Formats: sequence, C-alpha cells, structure tokens
Amino acid sequence: MTYRVAIVTGAARGIGFATAQRLAVAGLKVALIDRSPSVIEQAERLKSSGYTAIGVIGDVSTENSVKEFMTEVRNAFGAISILVNNAALTGVHRDWKSVTPEQWDEVMTVNLKSMFLCSRAVISDMEKQKWGRIVNISSVTFLSGQRNLIDYVSAKGGTVGLSRTLAREVGPDCITVNTISPGAIRTEAEIEMVVDDEDAANASLLALQSIKRRGTAEDVAGAIAFLCSDDAEFITGQNLVVDGGWLLN
Repeated sequence: MTYRVAIVTGAARGIGFATAQRLAVAGLKVALIDRSPSVIEQAERLKSSGYTAIGVIGDVSTENSVKEFMTEVRNAFGAISILVNNAALTGVHRDWKSVTPEQWDEVMTVNLKSMFLCSRAVISDMEKQKWGRIVNISSVTFLSGQRNLIDYVSAKGGTVGLSRTLAREVGPDCITVNTISPGAIRTEAEIEMVVDDEDAANASLLALQSIKRRGTAEDVAGAIAFLCSDDAEFITGQNLVVDGGWLLN
C-alpha cells in the first residue's frame, strides 16, 4: 500500500490520530483532517518520525470546506485511495424530549452528512484507479439504543445504512465500504468527559465487557487498517464491532 494516499478525518487525536499513525507506519501517504489547529502539530509528529503526512485544518460538515481540503491533499499527494470518515460530534447527554431541531441538525451534519460529502468527493479518484477503501466510524450505541443520546445514536445508525448502500453502488469499481462500531474506547475525549470517580467508571464498563481491559484507540485503528488493506478486498457492506465483547453482555 506504500504508494496510496489516505485521508483520515477527525485526526487531531483519539481514534483518528491512532489510525493516521497506523496507516503512515504501513507506508501510506496520510492526510490528517480536523477543525482543530493541533492537527498540524500531529502531522508534524508523524513527519518527524520519517512518515509521509500532511495536516489540514478543515470542516467536514460544509461542502466548500470539503472541496478545499480535498484539493489541498491532491496537490500534495495525488489521487486519493483511502478515506476514513472518523470526525464526530457526540453532543450533550439529554433526554430526547429536550433535543432541539437545531441540536439535532448539528449532530446529524457532523456525524452523517459529512460522510456523504467526503465520500462523494473521493469516489471519482477511486473509480479511476479501480481500487478504493472507505471506512466509516459508527458506534455500538446504535446497536444497544443508548439512552439520552438520540441524535448521536440516530446518526451512527445512519452511518451503517449509508455504508451498506454505498457499498452496493461502488462495488463494481472495486471500491469497498465498511463500518467500524467501537465500544467504550478510552480516548482523550472520554477522559475529559469523566468528571466523577474515574476508577468507578472504568469498573462499571469492564463489568459489561468479556475482555477485562479498556479498549484503546489503537485497537480500533488496527481494525480500520485491516479494512483498508488488500487483504480485505472481498469484504464490503459490513459493520465490524470492536467492543471487547460489551454487546455480548
């Protein structure tokens, strides 16, 4: 895969950065996209380690921004072969009756519409190459029906629907589209959200998992890297759950 170009959105930290790092180590040219300016520093980290990477500040939720950063990536690296749609907005935990139409639209735009916009922007490159990988990040919450996150859960369920439909559409051009549904993954965002007893929070999560350790961003990145590889060329339209057995319980 050393000559291929990959885009990872939401790549300034967490699963996004772990994925960008994993793909860079595999020899890809990787573009890290994020609204946070820190994405530039993260790309420099990879470059200082000898990998080929570029950091681009961009907003995946607007069509003009998507067009702009896609052009920047093509100018730097050439045609795009791999897209990892990881950018997400969890929103606020609240009863479904409290969600306003504006809040609903914001979460849907960042979590679902962005995947449509980014996928549409790269498909032409993949069609010309007769090779492509799109991996969209969903969540186990849509499988369990998480309370107080109706906007987020609905968007993540839509991610799977989008992926399966797109997989049918682009399969004839040797493009695969799959979804990853992470479970309780320990990331910087989670650490910032836990304001009470962290040990108690970890214990309650582990009690529901078959594998008794916290999931890491690297666990998810490994699954994403596999779906981006040549070994996964006959896998499409699937949803791979990476949750340590949480759904089993």
